[in-house]
Amino acid sequence: MYYHRRDLPHIAYGKVGPPPEEAIDQEFARAYRWLGQYCGFYPQVWLSRSRSSITGFTRFYGVPARDTGVLFGFDQVQGFPVDYDLWCELLNTLMRSASVDHANELVREHLDWRVSDPELAEEPVSRTWRQTRDLDCALREHLFQHNDQVVVPRLNLKSAKRIVCRNEHQKKALRRLGFIEDRIVIRGRRR
Repeated sequence: MYYHRRDLPHIAYGKVGPPPEEAIDQEFARAYRWLGQYCGFYPQVWLSRSRSSITGFTRFYGVPARDTGVLFGFDQVQGFPVDYDLWCELLNTLMRSASVDHANELVREHLDWRVSDPELAEEPVSRTWRQTRDLDCALREHLFQHNDQVVVPRLNLKSAKRIVCRNEHQKKALRRLGFIEDRIVIRGRRR
């Protein structure tokens, strides 16, 4: 299943897009712009493949009562794949970039560092980089893999097969928007 978290005020019964560019933290926007050169669109709507926890949706003790997050689950999503672990590793590097070209330079430097680190030198991405020194090849073989995440330009929320909300209030709001009753489940916080 593919998961997407969205705050209740930003949910529509139908297609939704990414947040407006001005709402995106500028450091994250640098990373998303860099990704846009490969996937063909910016900003992106992010979905997790099989791991709802990486969407930012939590349903356990410690979640603020004001949290309005709702989790949408989809059987299939055709999107641009992004490996979660390598993306997280590159994120700080990408967030420091001044431009897309600068980001590419910083990623190359990061890959050079990986090759020089004895603990990382024999990992697959490091081996590929050492052998090819081809950024597109290394990214295609290791970052743009259909492991954990995909990005899409838009997402049709009404096609969700499962919708997880926190309480009856959210469930009623989702029903008023048009979502099908039997697809909505409440998963409250643990105490």
